[in-house]
Amino acid sequence: MPVPFLQLFSYELFLVFQIIRSVSQWSAGTSQIEESIHIAYCNLIEKAEHFIYIENQFFISGLSGDEIIKNRVLESLYRRIMRAYNEKKCFRVIIVIPLLPGFQGGLDDAGAASVRAIMHWQHRTICRGSNSIMHNLNDLMGPKMHDYISFYGLRSYGRLHDGGPVATSQVYVHSKIMIIDDRVTLIGSANINDRSLLGSRDSEIGVLIEDRELVDSFMGGKPWRAGKFALSLRVSLWSEHLGLDIGEVNPIYDPVIDSTYKDIWMAAARTNTMIYQDVFACIPNDLIHSRGSLRQCMSYWKEKLGQTTIDLGIAPQTLESYEDGDVKVTDPMDRLATVKGHLVSFPLDFMCKEDLRPIFKESEFYASPQVFH
Repeated sequence: MPVPFLQLFSYELFLVFQIIRSVSQWSAGTSQIEESIHIAYCNLIEKAEHFIYIENQFFISGLSGDEIIKNRVLESLYRRIMRAYNEKKCFRVIIVIPLLPGFQGGLDDAGAASVRAIMHWQHRTICRGSNSIMHNLNDLMGPKMHDYISFYGLRSYGRLHDGGPVATSQVYVHSKIMIIDDRVTLIGSANINDRSLLGSRDSEIGVLIEDRELVDSFMGGKPWRAGKFALSLRVSLWSEHLGLDIGEVNPIYDPVIDSTYKDIWMAAARTNTMIYQDVFACIPNDLIHSRGSLRQCMSYWKEKLGQTTIDLGIAPQTLESYEDGDVKVTDPMDRLATVKGHLVSFPLDFMCKEDLRPIFKESEFYASPQVFH
């Protein structure tokens, strides 16, 4: 039996720490560039036995041979997934990132070229083009790739004020966490991009935490000795993301078994995404493939509600649907009451027909692309 959740929390933890950095001569006066955060990410990923959980503000990385993006977190993930696939073993990678970059300006605004540029580099990493991990995995294993890697965001809703309209907004992911096999944790300031990981650019610091106190848990349906700190951190995060009370967390102790990964985690994200789409027609979403369709969507909501912003969706006063030829009217809050937690699917197809890189009439066109990755 796994250790009860509340017993995971203690004033005493037996941990081994290693400080890791991204520094160089300009930032720390060192004689050599240090990229120990980058090295730690890659080494931990390739040594992972069962699963990898990542939360990060950005996800911009490159595969081997990519001459533009230099950090190789993506390559390490790709190699580790391919090893599991070739060995026919269960292995999960779960990545949680913001639904949209957190920069000023709406996505279609004239001054939003920076937002679109970052989206370009993130989609180039995740799912678009020959440099993306999902493109390469799909070529080899087809839809089965979703058994190995999946991407998510966080979203919430509430009234803007007492008696005011019901609104939704993303929960902006700003954490930089990686948990490996419920035994090793990496926490720090570094984003997953070249700026944070190469050492010669932004200065960053992190801590690598290895549990020395192991407790009973499960992994892949079998008994597993998990680290007390790593397990408690992951279960705390997941219980919040999934909207679980303390008495409901036992099913998520095992992060890789289908009953957790598919029936709880993926199902919650899928259901929440569908509800938010029904109520708010959220932006971003997988149905908007171009700036033209984005403008149509925003015009519709502005005409219907009198206001719209990119990330702040406003629900109509009532929801109308057709049932047996009759119009059914529903209170949006009744529909939203079935949302569990904050987890939603990351919209992989959003703006998939657009080239989101800056164009010549935008000032960002004349900046080095390195500014954005």
